[in-house]
Amino acid sequence: MTRRLPLSKLHISKRLQWARNHMSYDDKWMAVLFSDERKWNLDGPDGNIKYWHDLLKEPSSFFSRQSGGGSVMVCAAFGFNGKVDLVFLDGRQNSTKYIEILENHLMPFVENIGGGI
Repeated sequence: MTRRLPLSKLHISKRLQWARNHMSYDDKWMAVLFSDERKWNLDGPDGNIKYWHDLLKEPSSFFSRQSGGGSVMVCAAFGFNGKVDLVFLDGRQNSTKYIEILENHLMPFVENIGGGI
Protein backbone atom coordinates (compact mmCIF):
# COMPACT_ATOMS: atom_id res chain seq x y z
CA MET A 1 0.00 0.00 0.00
CA THR A 2 1.35 3.43 -0.82
CA ARG A 3 2.21 5.70 2.08
CA ARG A 4 0.60 8.82 0.65
CA LEU A 5 -2.59 9.94 -0.97
CA PRO A 6 -2.57 9.96 -4.77
CA LEU A 7 -2.80 13.76 -5.07
CA SER A 8 -2.56 15.45 -8.43
CA LYS A 9 -0.21 18.39 -8.96
CA LEU A 10 -3.26 20.68 -8.94
CA HIS A 11 -4.37 19.32 -5.54
CA ILE A 12 -0.88 19.77 -4.13
CA SER A 13 -0.68 23.33 -5.44
CA LYS A 14 -4.10 24.27 -4.03
CA ARG A 15 -3.30 22.76 -0.61
CA LEU A 16 -0.01 24.59 -0.46
CA GLN A 17 -1.67 27.88 -1.44
CA TRP A 18 -4.36 27.38 1.23
CA ALA A 19 -1.69 26.73 3.86
CA ARG A 20 0.27 29.83 2.84
CA ASN A 21 -2.89 31.96 2.96
CA HIS A 22 -3.65 30.79 6.49
CA MET A 23 -0.14 30.94 8.00
CA SER A 24 -0.88 34.39 9.40
CA TYR A 25 -4.23 33.29 10.87
CA ASP A 26 -2.61 33.56 14.35
CA ASP A 27 -5.20 33.69 17.16
CA LYS A 28 -8.07 33.01 14.75
CA TRP A 29 -7.07 29.31 14.86
CA MET A 30 -8.33 29.30 18.45
CA ALA A 31 -11.88 29.67 17.08
CA VAL A 32 -11.61 26.84 14.53
CA LEU A 33 -13.12 23.43 15.20
CA PHE A 34 -12.65 20.35 13.04
CA SER A 35 -15.28 17.61 13.26
CA ASP A 36 -16.06 14.44 11.36
CA GLU A 37 -18.16 11.31 11.44
CA ARG A 38 -17.18 7.83 10.32
CA LYS A 39 -19.05 4.54 9.96
CA TRP A 40 -17.33 1.16 10.24
CA ASN A 41 -18.88 -2.15 9.31
CA LEU A 42 -18.27 -4.70 12.04
CA ASP A 43 -18.18 -7.67 9.68
CA GLY A 44 -15.96 -7.14 6.66
CA PRO A 45 -14.89 -4.24 4.49
CA ASP A 46 -16.90 -1.07 4.16
CA GLY A 47 -16.86 -0.95 0.38
CA ASN A 48 -13.10 -0.41 0.35
CA ILE A 49 -11.31 -2.36 -2.33
CA LYS A 50 -7.85 -1.88 -0.80
CA TYR A 51 -6.61 -3.34 2.43
CA TRP A 52 -3.29 -4.07 4.10
CA HIS A 53 -1.93 -7.56 4.52
CA ASP A 54 1.45 -9.13 5.09
CA LEU A 55 2.76 -10.33 1.72
CA LEU A 56 4.81 -13.04 3.45
CA LYS A 57 1.67 -14.69 4.82
CA GLU A 58 -1.36 -16.20 3.14
CA PRO A 59 -4.17 -13.66 2.81
CA SER A 60 -6.91 -14.00 5.39
CA SER A 61 -10.31 -14.93 4.10
CA PHE A 62 -13.16 -12.50 4.50
CA PHE A 63 -16.67 -13.62 5.26
CA SER A 64 -19.92 -11.94 6.03
CA ARG A 65 -22.90 -13.15 7.95
CA GLN A 66 -26.12 -13.65 6.08
CA SER A 67 -27.81 -10.86 8.03
CA GLY A 68 -24.71 -8.67 8.15
CA GLY A 69 -22.49 -7.93 11.11
CA GLY A 70 -23.80 -4.51 11.96
CA SER A 71 -21.90 -1.26 12.01
CA VAL A 72 -20.83 1.48 14.35
CA MET A 73 -20.85 5.21 13.63
CA VAL A 74 -18.57 7.55 15.57
CA CYS A 75 -18.41 11.34 15.73
CA ALA A 76 -15.44 13.34 17.04
CA ALA A 77 -14.04 16.87 16.97
CA PHE A 78 -10.93 18.76 18.00
CA GLY A 79 -9.79 22.35 18.17
CA PHE A 80 -7.01 24.52 19.57
CA ASN A 81 -7.97 23.88 23.19
CA GLY A 82 -8.59 20.15 23.09
CA LYS A 83 -10.88 17.47 21.78
CA VAL A 84 -14.42 16.21 22.08
CA ASP A 85 -14.77 12.68 23.41
CA LEU A 86 -15.80 10.09 20.85
CA VAL A 87 -19.55 9.88 20.45
CA PHE A 88 -21.00 6.52 19.40
CA LEU A 89 -24.18 7.10 17.40
CA ASP A 90 -27.13 4.75 17.79
CA GLY A 91 -29.19 3.54 14.84
CA ARG A 92 -29.71 5.35 11.59
CA GLN A 93 -28.99 9.05 11.68
CA ASN A 94 -31.35 11.76 10.55
CA SER A 95 -31.38 15.53 10.90
CA THR A 96 -33.07 15.44 14.33
CA LYS A 97 -30.49 13.01 15.74
CA TYR A 98 -27.64 14.98 14.18
CA ILE A 99 -28.86 18.22 15.80
CA GLU A 100 -29.10 16.37 19.12
CA ILE A 101 -25.47 15.20 18.79
CA LEU A 102 -24.35 18.75 18.02
CA GLU A 103 -26.28 20.22 20.96
CA ASN A 104 -25.20 17.60 23.50
CA HIS A 105 -21.57 17.03 22.53
CA LEU A 106 -20.24 19.70 20.19
CA MET A 107 -21.83 22.89 21.53
CA PRO A 108 -20.55 22.49 25.12
CA PHE A 109 -17.04 22.15 23.65
CA VAL A 110 -17.54 25.17 21.37
CA GLU A 111 -18.47 27.32 24.34
CA ASN A 112 -14.92 26.80 25.69
CA ILE A 113 -13.17 27.86 22.47
CA GLY A 114 -10.90 30.82 23.03
CA GLY A 115 -11.31 30.73 26.80
CA GLY A 116 -8.94 27.89 27.59
CA ILE A 117 -9.92 24.49 28.94
